[in-house]
Amino acid sequence: MLKVGVALSVAAGLCACASYKKPLPSIAPTRSGQVFKLSDRAKQAKLATIVFDLPPGYRYGEAGSGTSGSCYRKQPLVNTRGRFEFEVAKYSDLFNSVMKMHGYPVDEQIELFRDSKDRVADVHVAARILEATLNECYPNVVDNELKVVGNAYLKVEWSVYSTMEKKVIFTAITEGSTYKDVESTIGETGIVRPALADAVERLAVVPGYREAIDPPKSVLVAKTERFKIKRTKGFTGDVKSNIDAIKRAVATVTANKGFGSGFVISEDGIVVTAGHLVSGSKFVKVNTAAGKECYGEVVAASKQRDVAIIRVDCPGLTALPLGREKIVEGGEVFAIGTPLSEKLQFSVTRGVVSGMRKIDEMDYIQSDVVVLPGNSGGPLLDAHGSVVGIAIAGIATASAPVGVNFFVPLADLDKYLPLDLE
Repeated sequence: MLKVGVALSVAAGLCACASYKKPLPSIAPTRSGQVFKLSDRAKQAKLATIVFDLPPGYRYGEAGSGTSGSCYRKQPLVNTRGRFEFEVAKYSDLFNSVMKMHGYPVDEQIELFRDSKDRVADVHVAARILEATLNECYPNVVDNELKVVGNAYLKVEWSVYSTMEKKVIFTAITEGSTYKDVESTIGETGIVRPALADAVERLAVVPGYREAIDPPKSVLVAKTERFKIKRTKGFTGDVKSNIDAIKRAVATVTANKGFGSGFVISEDGIVVTAGHLVSGSKFVKVNTAAGKECYGEVVAASKQRDVAIIRVDCPGLTALPLGREKIVEGGEVFAIGTPLSEKLQFSVTRGVVSGMRKIDEMDYIQSDVVVLPGNSGGPLLDAHGSVVGIAIAGIATASAPVGVNFFVPLADLDKYLPLDLE
């Protein structure tokens, strides 16, 4: 009896037939085996999706089945579904293994708990199948419906999407083949897998792919053990009179898992943000109100204190002054960040210091200044515009903020991060 599989389609039959009606296209076998020495800045990749993108009615092969070791019930394989996605989990391991053999970092760690991974994929790779040939025979379909012999050919368009830049940064087309009949004990998937692995092998040696994963001229600079920060001279006047200069030092930070806020504390490229915002990311994008788009590396983070620093190589940055005065309950404070949407970046809100709290043995500034998702990592400023805290969390009831928000005191920054504030 003919059955339909989840990949392309499944018929049955171990082909004792001499030939298929749709033979495999002839391509030269791959003989690479080349291992690349990539830098420690190389991006981590993940196979995100495989799309079969051929029109309804496309005839891509032949299927046969039998009950006695030969294929005598044959019929053409025709795409009746139009465009559809493969179950990517059945193929991600082969993408990872091929890429690892060539020296590429891949995202293969299972995240059992939210934010439990040290790093998540910097780029997502998509495979779009443009042409396909699949011939398969199930020799004893009644006794074993998963045992199949066949061959496959795929023409694949690869797209590499940067989760940080939010755009496709590279595309390429490669082919893959089994070259001859192969036997599978897991059904049609086992016939398709070696052809896809061959296409991945060809992708791995494309120079443009290697440059997309490990750019030869990175703007990122090397890490140092500690960062010496020369404090910017404090503002005179109030926040209102200094708002333009303040905004120039505030940033929208885009990481692999989303966006938030941050602020520059050193003109040579040190940006402070929230630890949970950049959790799992090695590289991030930093956009300032001055119109600068910079790319940086997360060089240090404290999960305990939920703060992190980013190092960017971006000339002409403006830094915020860091407060020295003691925080006073009832004192006026301001928050600046990117709440809810990147279209609302550099929004300013005003409130007061509601109190100094200790939660789980950690000190926090409590304030009623309005902060929302996306404000995390942004600065809390005193009445003059100097930084006194870093936005971390807010309390909401039925998704509505209630004016209880918490900030890491600036005084804790150099206690949990490799910063020397001079």
